[in-house]
Amino acid sequence: MKKLLIVIATVWLVLGLNYGASAWVYVANYGDTGWQTYSYTAGSGGFTGTAGFVVSNAFDTGAYSELLLDNLSQGGGGTNQGFEVGNLTGYTLTTDSTGTSFANVSDVVTAYSYTAYTATAGSFFADLQGLSTGVATSQFANASGEAGTVGSILETAITLAAGSTFSFDWAFLANDMSPWNDFARFYLKDQNGVMVFSVGLAQIGSAPAVPIPASVLLLGTGLLGLLGLARKGKRQWGRGL
Repeated sequence: MKKLLIVIATVWLVLGLNYGASAWVYVANYGDTGWQTYSYTAGSGGFTGTAGFVVSNAFDTGAYSELLLDNLSQGGGGTNQGFEVGNLTGYTLTTDSTGTSFANVSDVVTAYSYTAYTATAGSFFADLQGLSTGVATSQFANASGEAGTVGSILETAITLAAGSTFSFDWAFLANDMSPWNDFARFYLKDQNGVMVFSVGLAQIGSAPAVPIPASVLLLGTGLLGLLGLARKGKRQWGRGL
């Protein structure tokens, strides 16, 4: 009986409670994340292409939020991973018919919370801003599935050997409030320009409720049924004595 209970508890924890775990960092209205570090590990085939960073408005086009970047392990043309050249050499700010992405290189940026951000390595870092005059970002969405409107996109070329890691430091500054849930993402495009990976970094608002899948509920029900049968069998065995 004890072994069966342990199996039931383990399966329920693994399949139920851990389901829907998210990499998103959720930020309060006009809040900020502090510096974070993200790492991506290439698969057996390695990766050659473009690393991209987007900060976007959602629903509206005003009160832009910001994505700070520093200490990239690759990119920047091989000489400006940490923006220590003092500009965006080795990076591309995308443009389209809607507008132009905007970013600058700074030594300090003050968030709405009055937190002063300085570089995590060296003296400088990039400040990507989701201005209303930016590019269309409808191809991206936040954790709630709300498509972007306008923002800014910064890209740089990287090459990763199989099993090697690409990492960077980032911080999200929410200069807006819910339900205008601005957000930031990181993505990879292959050499043909096809997006092969995308992950959410941060957004304004609270984590959306993630329902436990029906398959997990059925499994739990079945396990509880087995527990009931085991108890019934034990009682019948006791009566037989």
